[in-house]
Amino acid sequence: MTSFITIFQPAPSFSFVIHDHEIALHFRNGSHLGVLTSGKHRFWTAGHEVKRVDTREQMILIQGQELLTADQVAVKLSVVAVYRVADALTMHRASADPLAVLYVEIQLALRQIVAAENAEAFLQLKSGHGARLLPLIADRAAALGLKVDRIDIRDVMLPAELKRSYMAVLQQRQESSAVLEKARSETAALRSLANAAKLMRDNPELLSLRYLQTIQEIGTSVGNTLVLGLTDSEKLHAAMKS
Repeated sequence: MTSFITIFQPAPSFSFVIHDHEIALHFRNGSHLGVLTSGKHRFWTAGHEVKRVDTREQMILIQGQELLTADQVAVKLSVVAVYRVADALTMHRASADPLAVLYVEIQLALRQIVAAENAEAFLQLKSGHGARLLPLIADRAAALGLKVDRIDIRDVMLPAELKRSYMAVLQQRQESSAVLEKARSETAALRSLANAAKLMRDNPELLSLRYLQTIQEIGTSVGNTLVLGLTDSEKLHAAMKS
């Protein structure tokens, strides 16, 4: 039997306690009499049987599942599912080992999803596969008296050769993105310079203002020596006469 079920046959005048996270199925001579809720119970006659069921969330781990994608790539997966008992009596009547049945149902649903996608698409959608798995197993889990609250693919392992190929492709994409980003930055810088040159050409006073601004910036810096001169000989001669 699964770990969340405890079976005992209390003797006459035997008292026992059902905790608030448990439900107990009460049988006598093989017939179901009802459900015992949390609290203290005592039987005064013989022939009673109690199946105590833990209703808290529990986890099932399915690991090492090697499956083929639509393009015949073998991937090895690990899946984790969180479940709880929703209907103890249904679970008792549905299967002698409901957890083992749930395990197989998850395996089959996982195989269905993997076989529908090629390897690259499957890897790109890894985070969304849990949402696709859940409805595939929800009805079957309910028929077992269980409810799966969450299911996710935890690990995906690829063959070594394919992993190296994906890493090479990823590196090439990153290098191409870096080159493209550098080209965009250079284009933006050239466009900015061209706009500035056009403004100065159309508005000569802007060049003079920029010249004065540059002189101010250089002059305020400590340790710089600023030499101003006239390169035009005629202007220099006129300045000396004045």
